[in-house]
Amino acid sequence: MNYLKKLRIFIGAFLLKLKLKKTNRTIVSCNLGDAKSIGLVFNSDNENDRKTAKDLELFFTKSHVQVQLLGYSRFKNNQSNLLSDKNHHYIHPQDFNWFYQPKNPAINNFIQNPFDILINLYQDGEFAIEYIIKLSNAGFKVGCAHLDNTMHDLMIDVSNNKGDSSYLSTHLKYYLSILKS
Repeated sequence: MNYLKKLRIFIGAFLLKLKLKKTNRTIVSCNLGDAKSIGLVFNSDNENDRKTAKDLELFFTKSHVQVQLLGYSRFKNNQSNLLSDKNHHYIHPQDFNWFYQPKNPAINNFIQNPFDILINLYQDGEFAIEYIIKLSNAGFKVGCAHLDNTMHDLMIDVSNNKGDSSYLSTHLKYYLSILKS
């Protein structure tokens, strides 16, 4: 990582910390049986992650849960086959300012949405995603354990299967189904 990017992340992290001090989020554990709305963040550059996100969306929709997907792509031109609608949003680095604060209203709406559960399938260290997850108004945030441990309320260890979103998805569904609210 070059010096300029490190500086941007350092300042962005400082600004994020200031915003987090002003927010008042109450953690509310929620299992799949009680969930009415779920937000899902994934890497839209990765075909396996896109497939896993679609499979999870179908699984939750069959359970009559409202699902909103937010796909992050590092490349703006990757969106040619990804169509956004009210429940599917695809974002890229140009949707953030120089300090990784969101400029796109879809991102701010996603952050402000009080999801019962926010699922983060993104397994790479990406500060823009960290910003979204940490500021989210979701009651219960879940994701993989090898990322920043302040991002999620429930963390799944994927160290042996890092990068395999279907593995993460299977374990998230299992633990969210047995969780006592």
